[in-house]
Amino acid sequence: MLNKITIKNVSAFLEGNTKQILAGVGLQPKHIEEQIMYRASICSDCMSAGKCKMCGCSLPGKLHVAKSCNPERFPDLMSGQEWEKFKTKLK
Repeated sequence: MLNKITIKNVSAFLEGNTKQILAGVGLQPKHIEEQIMYRASICSDCMSAGKCKMCGCSLPGKLHVAKSCNPERFPDLMSGQEWEKFKTKLK
């Protein structure tokens, strides 16, 4: 898939990379960190390619974007309470 330069894509790029920097200095909440690790684990094919196969965005920055580009594979980032509930369904 060819990346298109759109307001939505530029916004997602900025959001993901800004949040990745915050995570790098320990400023992400634990429930967000866990969801990013979850996304990375289920998207190992995209991780090895260095970009999302659905939208073409670069990784790992895309993992930090709140809105999912592929809801069939992983949901939007959730609140702490929603994440705890979701984790029980994974077991």
